[in-house]
Amino acid sequence: MRMYAPWVEGDTFLACFDRRHNVALLDASAAAAGHSWALPAVRRAVAEPFEGAARRLARAMAPEGAVRLGAVTGRIPSRTPGAPTRRSEGERRLFTGHITAPGALPELAVPLARLPYTRVAEHVGNVGTRELGLFLQGYVEGWIPDGWITLD
Repeated sequence: MRMYAPWVEGDTFLACFDRRHNVALLDASAAAAGHSWALPAVRRAVAEPFEGAARRLARAMAPEGAVRLGAVTGRIPSRTPGAPTRRSEGERRLFTGHITAPGALPELAVPLARLPYTRVAEHVGNVGTRELGLFLQGYVEGWIPDGWITLD
């Protein structure tokens, strides 16, 4: 399983929270635009549902059952109007997840950083939405209802 954190690509992202509401981030110091961290991301396989890709990503990050998907998912629309010409321009999803036990998220081949959810948006650039900070805040504070929410 290959996890990566490119600037725009990746159609399934995972904001994985610990009990203190810190978010696990990949160290992507070579990322574009000076962003030093990125949310874990994975491309969906052909015909794979977004949720299936999110579960696959969670299993790549930690042992089975160590990350539980949350009840809120962000839908990030295509950057271009109409049908996308390339997969990277298509719709993306931002899933929430929770580490189920202390120490359940081991270090991967890619170093992880943990950052308070209030600071993630200023340091992460690979998701492609201006509303990342509000999404994380609304999720943690409980004012975003369960289900899907479209982000700009």
